Amino acid sequence: MEDPSPAGGSASPHILLISRDELTDVTQRALHAAGARVTYLRDPNDRDIRRALDQEVDAVVVIAEDDHISLRLALVVEGVRPGVRLIVTVYDRDVAAQLERVAGNVRVMSMPDIVAPTLAGPCFDDRLLSVTRTPEGFCGVQAGEEGPHLVPIEPYSRSPGQRLLVNLGSLLHPFESSARTLMAGLLGFLLILVLDTVATVIVLDESLVEGFYAATKTIVTVGPNSLVEEGPGWFKVFSAAVMLAALAFTAIFTAGVVNRLLAPRHVAMGGPRSLPRKDHVVVVGLGQVGLRLCLSLRELGVPVVAIESDPAGDYVARAKQYRVPVVVGQGGSRFLLRRLSLERARALAAVTSNEIANIAIVVGALGVREDLRTLLRAGRGDVVNETRSLFSIGVVRDVRRVGGTMLAAAALGEEGSEAFLHEQIVYLIAPDGRIEPFAGDVSVSTAREIAAASGEGAASSGEGRGAGSPDDG
Repeated sequence: MEDPSPAGGSASPHILLISRDELTDVTQRALHAAGARVTYLRDPNDRDIRRALDQEVDAVVVIAEDDHISLRLALVVEGVRPGVRLIVTVYDRDVAAQLERVAGNVRVMSMPDIVAPTLAGPCFDDRLLSVTRTPEGFCGVQAGEEGPHLVPIEPYSRSPGQRLLVNLGSLLHPFESSARTLMAGLLGFLLILVLDTVATVIVLDESLVEGFYAATKTIVTVGPNSLVEEGPGWFKVFSAAVMLAALAFTAIFTAGVVNRLLAPRHVAMGGPRSLPRKDHVVVVGLGQVGLRLCLSLRELGVPVVAIESDPAGDYVARAKQYRVPVVVGQGGSRFLLRRLSLERARALAAVTSNEIANIAIVVGALGVREDLRTLLRAGRGDVVNETRSLFSIGVVRDVRRVGGTMLAAAALGEEGSEAFLHEQIVYLIAPDGRIEPFAGDVSVSTAREIAAASGEGAASSGEGRGAGSPDDG
C-alpha cells in the first residue's frame, strides 16, 4: 500500500486505486499531477480493501483486464462503503449494465470505448484528432490556431448501385479458398450450360426454350437428348465433352459447398461481412481495442476488415456476431496485405498489444504502398522514437496515457466523456461539446513552455519540424 501526498494539504482528494492492470502507472501519475492523494492496492484481498476503506476516501478506482475481477472488487467496495464514488473498468456491456443496476453510484468505463474515437478519427480523415457523437450527429476534433475544436462530419455512405457492385465483386472474387472453389464450380457449370444452349439453338435450329431444356438434360445427365441424335457427328462429340465437363464442375462445386459448410467462415461471400476492396480500413489486431475500432468505423460508414493471427482468439467469434469480416494471418505479411487490396485502402491501423509488432506491421504496409495513411498504437518509448528517425510511420496514439488520464479525470469528478492527446496534452470532451485540457495533466504547462521555446528557436534558426507529427500521441 502506498500513500504519497505530492500536493500536500488536507484539502487534496483521497483516491483509492485498486488495480492489476498496465494502466495503473498512468492513472496514478495523472492523479498525483492533479494534487490527489493516492492509496494504491495491487491484487488486494477483501481484508486489504476493508482496511483501506477505514480511511476517508473521495473515490475508488478499480482497474482490471478481467471483467469478472472488476465486478467482484467493485461489489466488495460497494458492500464496505456504500455510496462512495466508484469508477470501474468493464469491457462487456452486459456486465456493465448489471453493475450499474446494483450500484447506482458507479461509473463504468471501458478502455476500448475511451480510445476508439481517437483511433477512428485519423482513419476516417487525416485532419482529425478524434471523433465524437453529438445530438446533432457525428463531429470530428480538428486542430486549430486556438486549440482543438469540433467540426461536423458526414458519415460515408454508398448508393444502392454501389452496394450492388461491391457485393457482385465479392461474389466473383471471393477471398477464402472454400468460396473460390464453390464459385469456380458454379461459374464453370453455368458457362457450359450457356455454351451448350447456344450450340443447340444454332446447330439444330431449335428455339431458345428447347435449346435450354436439351442442354440442361445433357449436362445433368438425367437422360438421353433426342435432339443430339439428329445432329452431325462433331456435335455429338461436343455434347459428350459438355457432359464430362459438367461432371467435373459438379464435383468442384460440391467440394466447395462441403468446405464452406464445415470450415470456419470468417469472411462472407456477400453482405456486410464480405471483404471490402476499395476505400476501406485494414485493422490489424482483433483484441478489445481492435474490435471497438472496427465498430466505430462501421458507425462512420467506413468499410473495414480485421486481421487476427489467432483463429481461436476471444474476439473472432464476437466479430462475426457484429458482421465484421476477419482474415486469419500475420498482419505484417506483404502478400496478405496485397490480397486485401491495400493499394486501394483508406488507411491501415496496427492496434495489437505488442508495440514492436505494430511498428513492423506499419513498416511492412508502407513497403506495399508508400503513401498509405497509417496509424500505430504505441507509447512514446525509445523504440518508437528511433523508428521515427528512420521511417515515417504515420500517426502514433498513446492509448495508455489517454485511457489512464480519462480514468483519473473521472475519479476527480470531471464530466468529460471522451479524451484525446494533442501536442502532448490530454484533452477532455465534455457532454456539451466543450474541449478543455485535463487540469492535472503534467504536460499542460510544461508543453506550452517547451512549444514556446522551440517556436522561438525555430524562428531564429529556420529549422522545421522533425519526422514526428505534433498530433501524435
